[in-house]
Amino acid sequence: MNDSQEPVVLELAPLPREKIGPFILLGLEKDAASEEIEAHWAQRVIWARKDHIAVALTEVNWAREALSDPDKRVRADAASLNVDVTTRVLQDLAQRYGVGSAGASWQPLQVDPPLTEVTPPIEIPDPEETRRAIPVPETPDDLPGVNWVLDQFLQEPIDPWDLKIPTMNDEV
Repeated sequence: MNDSQEPVVLELAPLPREKIGPFILLGLEKDAASEEIEAHWAQRVIWARKDHIAVALTEVNWAREALSDPDKRVRADAASLNVDVTTRVLQDLAQRYGVGSAGASWQPLQVDPPLTEVTPPIEIPDPEETRRAIPVPETPDDLPGVNWVLDQFLQEPIDPWDLKIPTMNDEV
């Protein structure tokens, strides 16, 4: 992996670092040499400090430490969930899907159209027809203000901040 590549953000399940494994945390094959481990570690440290990856700096340092010690490396290899990738599978996948290149070399299976071009599959009713179709209930005589509010509502939408309620001296 060279320095010009952008980080690949993998959304990993909230697993302990021992289960994820130092190989995946550093993006390495299982047969990686110490120079490759140091290069990937240095790049991950930069990315972690700039918040380009969702992996904490402590996890990146743990991965380097685990891969630098032969005993810890064997234990980490046996305990992690990652598959045996000594056949350069990660590099093949990265090359196949254009990871780190100027753009992705794959095309999505389905491209969603912009929302401005989407029309709903059902007919939307006319608001005026809907308003006319709703029956206005009869209001009791002891609530004269309700008729005024209903008249206002039927004329135009009510702005609650601009609602003028008549006083006792105003005619309804």
